[in-house]
Amino acid sequence: MGDSIPLIAPEAEFITRGEFSERIGGVQQDVKLLQREMVETQTVLSNQGGQLTQILANQDAQDKKLDNLQSVRQWIGWVLVIVTSTGVVQITSHLVGVR
Repeated sequence: MGDSIPLIAPEAEFITRGEFSERIGGVQQDVKLLQREMVETQTVLSNQGGQLTQILANQDAQDKKLDNLQSVRQWIGWVLVIVTSTGVVQITSHLVGVR
């Protein structure tokens, strides 16, 4: 048949059961660490989400107060226009002598 293909590559690395257990143990520790960090990250994100919700609610309340204040300012402005224009008419009528 010609050249035969070797069953094991010459550069293959073999490890003992002890080395395998150590490597798997290290990987398992890394996975546990990542899981703890993910839980911590999720907790922080959850807390920040709650804070953001509260900030948005506060902003909404402030916006409503500002809208109310602007409405009151407009109402006061119209009252002043009416009072001022009525006063001007009365003063002008008095000065001109219209009775």
